[in-house]
Amino acid sequence: MTEKKENISNPSLVEATGKSVEKALKKALKIMGTSINNVEVEIESAGKKGILGVFGARKAKVCIRRKEESNGAEEVVEEIARIILQCLGVNYRIFSDIMDDSVYINIETAGVDGLLIGRKGDTLNSLQHLVGRIVSKKMGGYRRIILDVGGYLKNRYNIIRKKAHKAAERARSTGKDVGLEAMKSSERRIAHIELTNEEDISTYTVGSGELRKVFVALVRGRSKGKSSDKRS
Repeated sequence: MTEKKENISNPSLVEATGKSVEKALKKALKIMGTSINNVEVEIESAGKKGILGVFGARKAKVCIRRKEESNGAEEVVEEIARIILQCLGVNYRIFSDIMDDSVYINIETAGVDGLLIGRKGDTLNSLQHLVGRIVSKKMGGYRRIILDVGGYLKNRYNIIRKKAHKAAERARSTGKDVGLEAMKSSERRIAHIELTNEEDISTYTVGSGELRKVFVALVRGRSKGKSSDKRS
């Protein structure tokens, strides 16, 4: 089964597969009858491009959920973050917002951002995982949380978005697949979703383990350089 619906007339949960994340996402959005701004997106599989485009290929699979109101999620995240920071004896300020399909919490500290971020964001990633688990358990359901320090993740995600579009332009001009650097799953998700609206572009993932690479490819049958909506 390639699609799963909770309610035929107004599904709040849809799963779909496709040759790429973009195609699977578009199919799921069409089934739900909504836009990407109104859903939470979970990429269950980025798919795999097989040898000669056929052998060993695996379809991408996504799951979308209709967005719910925050229902106090921001306040709960802030509360948990404050407890952790107070235990660390850190002077801080907390700012909350809704970013894409996530509760976004940004922490600003007095000169110890690096301590909370860690090498390549490893400490921040662990903190985010911890806070996310606590929030989900406390609120009785999954909530996508982005815990940031000093805007580190927001800046990182913006860089990934720009690199994804540059890779798409290069794929258009050369006709060859273009690989991004190895990234964590949350970062790969940003690259996949960012190119969803690029009709002539698809993405797939290569590698094993946590740090895999996203590749950007020109959709077969599309002529190079014919996109009228090129963004950098």
